[in-house]
Amino acid sequence: MSSKPHSTNFRPEIPKRPLEIPTRGNSGRPAGQGSNAEGKKLTVGRDITLKGEIGSCDILVVEGVVEAQIKECSRLEVSEGGSFIGSAQVDEAEISGKFEGELTAGRVVVVNSAEMSGKITYGALQIENGARIKGELDYVEGSDTIINRAGNSGAITIPRKSDDS
Repeated sequence: MSSKPHSTNFRPEIPKRPLEIPTRGNSGRPAGQGSNAEGKKLTVGRDITLKGEIGSCDILVVEGVVEAQIKECSRLEVSEGGSFIGSAQVDEAEISGKFEGELTAGRVVVVNSAEMSGKITYGALQIENGARIKGELDYVEGSDTIINRAGNSGAITIPRKSDDS
């Protein structure tokens, strides 16, 4: 017998897997509640500071500190303990923490733990008892047409200006 290694032209066939590229709403997580419904969601967690310009997000959740200008976002949520400084143009805003700057939204909910200062331009405004607002409020005609005006007890809901005032 020879001591030469035995060589063959054998090549095992390894099936190629299709390339899986995560897309919006499909990041390898199991499909469940909120995976597709939330879309493009940015959460700035506690002890995190973010500065800059934010655009084209569906939901921005602020638990830390954000100093930014927001455009083309659907919803802004400033959690209790969170702080937003800057300007925001969104469809809906729910403020539980601190907001300082300019806010333009079709619907604004100010939770009892909120502290707001600056200018708020709104279509519908709900303020819970205990919230603090300092600044200018400006109503925009026609931007509250699809807003649910049923509020919690102990809240002030200001859907529109009266023609009598």
